[in-house]
Amino acid sequence: MRHLAAVLAACSRVLIAGILWIGVRLFHKVEFHGLEHLPARGPVYFAMAHKRDVDPMIEVPTILARWNWRAVTRDVLFAIRSDAFAPRFLSRIVPEPAWFSRLLGLLSLGRFLRFIGLRPIENIHLRPIELWLRNALQSEGDRPAGEILNPAFLQQWARNTGEQEQRLAAAPLSRLLSWHYRSLLRRLSGAEIFQPEVYRGVKNQVLEELRQQLSTLAAWLARGGSLWGAPEGQLSPDGRVGPITAAPHRLLRGGPPETRVVPIAIMYDFMTVRRRKRVFVSLAPTIERAPQLPQRELYERLRRAWLLSAHFTCTQLASGFLVQRSKEGRPSFTLDELVAAINRQALQLKRAGRHVDRRLLKARSVRRLARYYLKYAARRRLVRRTGRRTWKATIGSLTIQVGRGEPGYRQAPLAYAWNELQDLLSVGIAGSASVSASAASAAHPSGQAS
Repeated sequence: MRHLAAVLAACSRVLIAGILWIGVRLFHKVEFHGLEHLPARGPVYFAMAHKRDVDPMIEVPTILARWNWRAVTRDVLFAIRSDAFAPRFLSRIVPEPAWFSRLLGLLSLGRFLRFIGLRPIENIHLRPIELWLRNALQSEGDRPAGEILNPAFLQQWARNTGEQEQRLAAAPLSRLLSWHYRSLLRRLSGAEIFQPEVYRGVKNQVLEELRQQLSTLAAWLARGGSLWGAPEGQLSPDGRVGPITAAPHRLLRGGPPETRVVPIAIMYDFMTVRRRKRVFVSLAPTIERAPQLPQRELYERLRRAWLLSAHFTCTQLASGFLVQRSKEGRPSFTLDELVAAINRQALQLKRAGRHVDRRLLKARSVRRLARYYLKYAARRRLVRRTGRRTWKATIGSLTIQVGRGEPGYRQAPLAYAWNELQDLLSVGIAGSASVSASAASAAHPSGQAS
């Protein structure tokens, strides 16, 4: 019976990987780089920089199939957000249309996810509000909401729903889990929503769950298995690489000393009107004997590996051009100036040893990409046409205002891409030189700096 279950799990994983591989390529053109850095054997911790929810779907099938088929079928476990195992997960992921979201909420994925090799890992700092409330129900019982939640949070809840705060405070906590409040329940928050005495109890409960999860995953590593995870613990809200949580280091310390870390970077060329967006997945050289490294050194090496292996795309370089021209007080430009600036900086970065979308190394293909970029930017009112070949940047604020843990690439694409560019330029020998080159290129189309 156990052998049959293992065969069914392996078949399920292969089937899902195949579906994901096909589905992803309907909407993306994916380039993989650095697959030669995959180690010959495990245990391995695949450390994924996290930009979009779709990242694992893009990366996992190709990388694991290239490594070995046992990785696809059984040898790798996937540490994912713990709320995927909680009630109504699919409703939180697919909020619209409401009727379909409610229908999806009836499906419970926990047992199936475990069956195919996924394991939960808590983020004790940022979780859906619904999960916090369910934890409080378990530890405190169905008491009035006012005894459980702090006044500031209840006031905010009342403002968002238009209900009276006193009425909400008197209602049993379970009432706040009603489908009527689904838009609030899916928001991410910390345990600060609770009264001080409740805060400690719930936080300790979640911490204990995290300890058990880390123990389970570390035991898997110790047996020679491999893991796939996102060390940042959440999506990048502003385009920059986020701070790495303490969990990966604790996890690795429980594994064998020879455990390697494979850094995986991903970059989207998303500011374009083309239906199939180009995505670049890059594997950096492995970090050897990771459990023996101090936490700070491990995380610095991981962050640097992500940034140095990531690709510069038209989205980042064209956004850098617009921002730089606006900062100089010269927002007007021609298509030729944009093309020349992108091409020039791409060549400079390539000579400095950085990874660049190869289409940016030829002026003809840069022109085509720049046109797609400008059409996108015009739709988002980031530029406006002032003549047949002339444009004016109208970028406004570069501040990204999104909820905690929410990515800002939809709401503020230019600011997001600008932050990505600055992050990439902050490391390596090309860093300061490329920033200066970008400014000079934007200010002086001939390439001569003043």
